Amino acid sequence: MKKILVIGATLMALSSQAQKVIPCLSDEVYVESVKQFPEIKLEENRATAIAAAPVLQKKGVVKYIPVVFHVIHKNGLENISITQLNDALRVMNEDLRKLSGTNGGSSTDPLATDMEYEFRLAQFDPNGLPTNGVNRIYNVGTDNARDAQKAISYWDARKYFNVWVVNTISNSSGDPNSIVLGYAQFPFQLNSQTSTDGIMGRADQFGAIELADASQAGRTLTHEAGHWLGLYHPFQGGCVGGTSTSCLSYGDQVCDTPPVSTATTGCPSSRNSCTNDSPDKPDLIKNYMDYADGNCMNMFTVGQKTRVDQIMNTYRANIYSSTNLSAAGLNADGSYKTLTASATKAPYTFGFDVSSLSGSGWVLENYMSPGDSGWQVGSTGPLSGTGCMVSQNLKNTRLNVRNAFLSPNIDITTLSSPSLTFYMAYARRSTVSGDRIRVFISNSYGRSEILLRTILATELATGTTSTSAFVPSNTEWKKYTIDLSPYKAYTNCKIRIELQSLRGNNIYFDQFSIAEPTGISERLKQEMNFSVFPNPAKDLVSISFENKQVGTVEMELFDLQGKLVQPVSKARYEAGLNQINMDLKGLQSGVYLLKVQTDNGSFVHKLWVE
Repeated sequence: MKKILVIGATLMALSSQAQKVIPCLSDEVYVESVKQFPEIKLEENRATAIAAAPVLQKKGVVKYIPVVFHVIHKNGLENISITQLNDALRVMNEDLRKLSGTNGGSSTDPLATDMEYEFRLAQFDPNGLPTNGVNRIYNVGTDNARDAQKAISYWDARKYFNVWVVNTISNSSGDPNSIVLGYAQFPFQLNSQTSTDGIMGRADQFGAIELADASQAGRTLTHEAGHWLGLYHPFQGGCVGGTSTSCLSYGDQVCDTPPVSTATTGCPSSRNSCTNDSPDKPDLIKNYMDYADGNCMNMFTVGQKTRVDQIMNTYRANIYSSTNLSAAGLNADGSYKTLTASATKAPYTFGFDVSSLSGSGWVLENYMSPGDSGWQVGSTGPLSGTGCMVSQNLKNTRLNVRNAFLSPNIDITTLSSPSLTFYMAYARRSTVSGDRIRVFISNSYGRSEILLRTILATELATGTTSTSAFVPSNTEWKKYTIDLSPYKAYTNCKIRIELQSLRGNNIYFDQFSIAEPTGISERLKQEMNFSVFPNPAKDLVSISFENKQVGTVEMELFDLQGKLVQPVSKARYEAGLNQINMDLKGLQSGVYLLKVQTDNGSFVHKLWVE
């Protein structure tokens, strides 16, 4: 059965007129599946018998499930941020675990229970490579999507919980004025429909922040996860299954959820839509598997947990096995395995003096601007060298366009006081331009992030407000410094620079660096009278320095991408003047970074090879 109601237009830029909303299409999709795969009905009957069998459940054992989000998009609002996706997981996990201080934790109903299931973004993909658990794919199939679009991006459903994020979902009736919020497959469909197993949902149904539909409070995902775990709607079949002899075979096949004649709407204070159950009990209005408003829902029942445990242990046990969790980068207790430290070590500097970011470790995430209005490497207006990052933001005609670029993973444990520095140049289109830059840091390939700093247009502006395309001069650049000391244990530090466009002018970014604070490193270099001669050089250079006392000095040569080119020296040197030679034969021409580590700190010296 389904609920259809009328609400105002949603955030997904559909029609401003009222739309018919279908909160869940799982039942309709299931009927279609049985027509295509008749054996599913036999498997459903088997699942009914399995769920009805009394089995002693072990309490207090939480099952963890690795998740992958497949975001299918057309560079529109449906290309939601990982922050919103993490919030979606937050809501779902709080609901499933009945956590104190949350909507689920507020339920005082004696039937309300902790389901003891939690979902985690996968840390390793099917090939064993680190991932943030999100795949973004540009495809027009994000509109009117159904099972066919799942093939665009799919991971083995026996190992991962697949969640497809789309702009709109096609209704079975083809009614263009209806809005489908989401649908799921039941566990007993897994063997017949492995490649489509999971959940599909509209982008505005994930989480409770940013572009999320406030009326649902992120609980469309909780509801669909309930189906994926094996639960039916409480109004399944209407007023049936209301006695002790029929409750495990009819309706939602859960005995402690009273039958419901039709789906609940809104959040009524009380409702008793079926009076033929024995004993007669009011509807569980706030059950996650009904259709009450998202802020109204707050409970799964003990009976629902029993059914889920029986069915999941039969059909999906592999997905939360310790072997599978380990392959997805998770420990048995749900924590993440420690990642191998990045081969790119700090100090790290990148000047964007390249024609392409390919092979550099830098990645573009132009969520909403695939063309030249998004971030790209450009040769116009760099602070130094031949290139910089530029967003031709003046070409943006939409508000709240988000575009970003990400650094490689960098091991910053090599620094005692890591500091991030970069330069930006920007002009406003008008005095009301509200563009902003947000700087994030991650130690998990971007899976979870911390916002380091938000820089508003008033602070960003270095050029004159103009409606003409802004190109900076050398004097129209501003340096930014962010202390990374709180994160100095990060072995896979990734920085994400995101522009939220509010129709301003062009913005430029150059000279990215993670190193010791400039003052400290430069002072140390000066104190050591450190020099490299000649510079530029061809075949051989002489490195000289003075030690105030006996101590270890280590030198390594890196390229501008932060990759180790060759070790130079590591030894204990006497107090006084020391000199060593470095062979440059075989090195390609270009700029290199000589990293020097001493007992008193470290610094970087640029070396030009002709």
